[in-house]
Amino acid sequence: MSLLDEPRWKKHGERYATVITDDRGSSMRDREQLLFAARVDIDVYDVSGNIVYIAVGTGLARLQSDNPVQPFDVYFEEPPKNPYYSYYSVLEVEKSKKNMSCGRLGIDESCIVINSNVDFVVNFLYQSMECENCSMLALEPLLPHHSQQLILKLASFGTIWKVQNEHNKTICGLTRNYLGENAWYHIDVNQTGCSLICDKEPEVTYYPVIFALSLYGLLFILYALGGLVYRSAFFNDLFRRNSLDVSTDLAAAFSSSTTIDDKKQKSVQQRLRSLDTVRGITIVVMIFVNYGAGRYWYFDHAHWNGLTVADLVFPWFIWMMGMSMAFSLKSQLRKIVSKKKIFWQIVKRSVKLFALGVMLNTICLNVNLHELRILGVLQRFGICYFVVATVHLFYASADDKGYSSSAFRDIISYGGEWLIMLAFLTTHILLMYLVHEPDCPEGYFGPGGLHDQGAFFNCTGGAAGYIDRLLLGPSHLYQHPGLRAIYGGTQPYDPEGILGYFTSIFLVFLGLQAGKILLMFKEPKARLIRWMTWAIVTGCISGILCCFSKNDGWIPVNKNLWSVSFIFATSSLAFVLLSICYAVNDVYKLWSGGPFYHAGMNSIMLYVGHELTHNMFPWRWQVHPTHLSELFMNLWGTTLWVIIAVWMHRKNVFATV
Repeated sequence: MSLLDEPRWKKHGERYATVITDDRGSSMRDREQLLFAARVDIDVYDVSGNIVYIAVGTGLARLQSDNPVQPFDVYFEEPPKNPYYSYYSVLEVEKSKKNMSCGRLGIDESCIVINSNVDFVVNFLYQSMECENCSMLALEPLLPHHSQQLILKLASFGTIWKVQNEHNKTICGLTRNYLGENAWYHIDVNQTGCSLICDKEPEVTYYPVIFALSLYGLLFILYALGGLVYRSAFFNDLFRRNSLDVSTDLAAAFSSSTTIDDKKQKSVQQRLRSLDTVRGITIVVMIFVNYGAGRYWYFDHAHWNGLTVADLVFPWFIWMMGMSMAFSLKSQLRKIVSKKKIFWQIVKRSVKLFALGVMLNTICLNVNLHELRILGVLQRFGICYFVVATVHLFYASADDKGYSSSAFRDIISYGGEWLIMLAFLTTHILLMYLVHEPDCPEGYFGPGGLHDQGAFFNCTGGAAGYIDRLLLGPSHLYQHPGLRAIYGGTQPYDPEGILGYFTSIFLVFLGLQAGKILLMFKEPKARLIRWMTWAIVTGCISGILCCFSKNDGWIPVNKNLWSVSFIFATSSLAFVLLSICYAVNDVYKLWSGGPFYHAGMNSIMLYVGHELTHNMFPWRWQVHPTHLSELFMNLWGTTLWVIIAVWMHRKNVFATV
């Protein structure tokens, strides 16, 4: 549009400058053009150059002009007096929205177009509802009668927003909305308030999950039925096949302390399938999560406080390591292996795990030793295994006859061990509350960044982050923590940091306690009662510490910190899972545990293998960024490793450390 030289629009005796264009956007310069235009757009300006009215796609009521090349007078009805639109009409807002398209959105994104219908500058402030007590983010100041576009990341968590004028006076109060994924909205900002209008409904993202669960549930049922038929007497008689005894002795974590030779000699004890089934469930879920889990937020790690499916697998894994430790050490002591020799085996295995973890940290990297990440998953396995196994070795014996009649013999027999482990737990609590960075408060458990209105921006992780940065140096920590997606910040933070080792050691010890129950109580009912009792006790302790809330307790459930409430919560769920699998697999024998049983027998191989092939075909390839395509690829990669585990079990191939 361009302003005509001196056209005037008469209204109540006043004359206003006008810009007139046809429906193709061409300027109307004379009367003849105007006569041939069926509908025109009119922009009306006052003497100060401000728009007082816009009419889009309008027919003219009356034309007057004596000279076709001279300016003409246009008589038109009075502009509407709606106070919401003092000089910017509804039609122009609609036109602006159409011109500002949201385009293609990514996974877990939504789009908002903010339309200003007021004659002053406004500020749009927003924040994710996942960001606890965070300072608001602000868009660029929105000029009068302009529009702005905002692409919201992590829209599934919900959004908080408000609108203020340039003097920070609230126009629209704090509003909370769950906008969903791939939705388009516009917000009209008026003199008296705001309205949020949905232009495109959010997508229903859980259909692929329901379909996948149904498909894998069907495959699981067919697998179980096939196993029953395969082991049936009818099938044996039909093919003249004798049932094979696949029982083996009890094994340590990752099946590393087991000699699988049941074809040559029968084990003293039958291997419990529930142990490997639980370990197999854990490693399969871990692989699925590490591959991306369809990029669903509930399959991903919590950004700070909270507990998701992804947060369970690592603590369950090391809990199972503690449980298996009870069998491996007891077995060696009964074979009259000296404690000195057992200790050196513990040392060698711990060093192997730690070294392997450091090597996995360098995959696809041009290694710079000044920036090498030292800590990690297998490193924590190695340290925790060394500490718990060494302490237990001093108190373990080949038998427990001295306390065989006591109902609490699994605790009384190891009183000194309990004191040592409780000391680790107490040390963790004291360090978290008493140690702090110079510019940070005592007892701060937050993520820093925008948390607490940005008051402690560089205090990420509190004592846990400070100790890591002090002892290891910032360059040797994890540089891209997931918390930044919500809280921002610049500090590196390692979720497998030093302070978390204290609580991880206690978690391994709780797994060891589950193994002691299995060894010292022979009746299935007695075992199940004690495991479920421990599940209730540890669950209640966790609930009390976090006040049964996500953010308001004394010690929130937090995987990044490996908080005390976190290890008790995950231990409680581990006791429950073990109890269910033990009843189904070993007591009532309703399910053999497959295919998770096979994955549990080769868990260390699956973990290392999926880390090495993380970005290799056929486990991963480029796909269109949707939940459906990502979920298919991640399930496919996970299923391949389960198939490999079943094949290795059939071939009697077992990888150990």
